[in-house]
This record gives sequence, C-alpha cells and structure tokens, in this order.
Amino acid sequence: MANFPKGRINKFPPPPTPSETTNNLNQPEVAPYVGTIDGRTLRATGRTSQFTTRISEDLHNEIKVYAAQHKMKLNELIEKSFVALKQIEN
Repeated sequence: MANFPKGRINKFPPPPTPSETTNNLNQPEVAPYVGTIDGRTLRATGRTSQFTTRISEDLHNEIKVYAAQHKMKLNELIEKSFVALKQIEN
C-alpha cells in the first residue's frame, strides 16, 4: 500500500461565525447612481458595431490625412461620406 504523507496542518484561523460577519450580502449589487457624469459618458457615441474592411494603403493614408485636416474621426468621415453618396444617388 502507498505511503502518502499526512495532510498539512491548516495555518489559517477558522472562519468567523455569522454573528461576527458584516451584513454585506443583503446590500445591493451595484452602487446607487449619484448623477455624476464622467468623461466616458460624455464621449459615448452610440456606435456599437465594428466595421472592418480591406483597402489599399494609399487610400487609407488619404482618408486619414483628410480626416485629420478636417478634425474628424475616421468613423465620422465614413458616415458623412455615405450620407453624401446616398444623396447623390437619389
């Protein structure tokens, strides 16, 4: 029969009794909303879908330069471009 060593002696004290613990399990899961507006809330745009495509490096550089010159983000440029394209076609 195998000779296994005896288990380690528990070095931790016993857990506290229920009367010694706090009543945190009865508290709400999340902190209540206090009405503060942080930077993330101000930057929220409602854009949640990712749009991924392959384009040439030259076109990508042109789009980035145009967006930077007009102080726009790439997604804003694409949105405005699509709106303009729809207006031209209609």
